[in-house]
Parts: sequence; structure tokens; C-alpha cells
Amino acid sequence: MNHEHESSRYYYPVEGRTDGAIAGAFAFIAIIAVPALTYAAWHALVSWISYLFP
Repeated sequence: MNHEHESSRYYYPVEGRTDGAIAGAFAFIAIIAVPALTYAAWHALVSWISYLFP
């Protein structure tokens, strides 16, 4: 690419924009999704048990 060309002054390289996206997704799953799903499953289980044994 000719960086001296007039249109190239609006060119922004896209390399590196997704760096850490996979790690960020794993962090989201580990920090937010797993505890939330664990809480929801535990709450459902306890509700079911307390319904069976009043």
C-alpha cells in the first residue's frame, strides 16, 4: 500500500484489534457465567427439594 497516497491518511491498520479476545471471552465465562449458572442451578435444585419435602 502506498502510504503517500491521499486516501491512505484515513487508513487505520486492523492488526491487533482482536488480541486478547479469546482470553477476554474465557475471562467472561469464568468470572461471570460460571458463578451465575452455578447459583441458578443451586437455587433450582434447592427449590425442587424444598417442594418435594415441605
